[in-house]
Amino acid sequence: MGKKPLQKFRLFHSHDADEAQEIVSNVYCDHKLTPDRVGKVDALHNRTNLAGISLNYMEYGADVAVEPGYLENFFLFQLPIEGQALICTNNDEFTTSMGTSSAINPSEYTRMRWSADCKKLLVQVKKEAMEERLSRILMRPIDKPILFIHEVVGDNNAHAQNWWRQVWNLVNELDHDLDPWRSHFLLEDLERNLLTSLLFSFNHNYLDQLKSRESTAAPKHVKQAEDFIIAHLKDHISIDDLTELTGVSSRSIYNGFQSFRGTTPMKFILEMRLAKVREDLRIGCPEKNVTDIATRWGFTQLGRFSVAYKKVYGESPSKTLKNYIY
Repeated sequence: MGKKPLQKFRLFHSHDADEAQEIVSNVYCDHKLTPDRVGKVDALHNRTNLAGISLNYMEYGADVAVEPGYLENFFLFQLPIEGQALICTNNDEFTTSMGTSSAINPSEYTRMRWSADCKKLLVQVKKEAMEERLSRILMRPIDKPILFIHEVVGDNNAHAQNWWRQVWNLVNELDHDLDPWRSHFLLEDLERNLLTSLLFSFNHNYLDQLKSRESTAAPKHVKQAEDFIIAHLKDHISIDDLTELTGVSSRSIYNGFQSFRGTTPMKFILEMRLAKVREDLRIGCPEKNVTDIATRWGFTQLGRFSVAYKKVYGESPSKTLKNYIY
């Protein structure tokens, strides 16, 4: 390979394993890097950041063991361009090479072995960005971690192959002076498209819900109730309000939400309100407080609100607010 992908975005090129380990740890996570020949590598890493996604090209130039452990805050998708790598994550162990990529989840312990000739394109996606995109598509907060199937065999998944082509096209455009950073709207569109395509292309535990939402149009009374709820989230909403609006029975409304939204009307209201609270908390205005924001969106029992919020988002509302105060 002559010119390297993302060559204009060189992070480092080093023959020292300790230096390579330290720099990569700073942009990914703390990890162990162990060359088969002590200290001998020819490591190169090109990297560019969008917002919630980074594009990377890496090679180590030696047989190495890489043990990142738990990624915690990000997903990692890897596509070998040359050579191969052994991936061990949770109870899965498989070899990736050209045509077979891998998906590593934040919550699963991972270790790898790269061959000396292994060269990879890697896409790092912030956990928060992935969860937000999925939540927006489903129109509700997600209640459990996203877990991708680890081994992605291209011949068995044309959609995944197409997603990697999208990534390659973006890499090529960046190598030919595309400047997406000139507009935050362009960046948002790039990331939104990549994340949406990723969620509909790779196998994971929410894929059936995404397909169901796409393929099955909800009946009129469910859509009416849904639109009413979204428009009146700050108000008290009862099942009687929904039956009066739609002209169908409470049982029909309940069954419609269960069949077409995978939840109950009251849970849908809760989920939408929690999502609105999170949006406001993340604006990061110092003069705001959790109580004011929660009550604005219809929460009167703050203890129950806090428990529900933490269950959905994995952190307290006060921690969300603190993280986004500038």
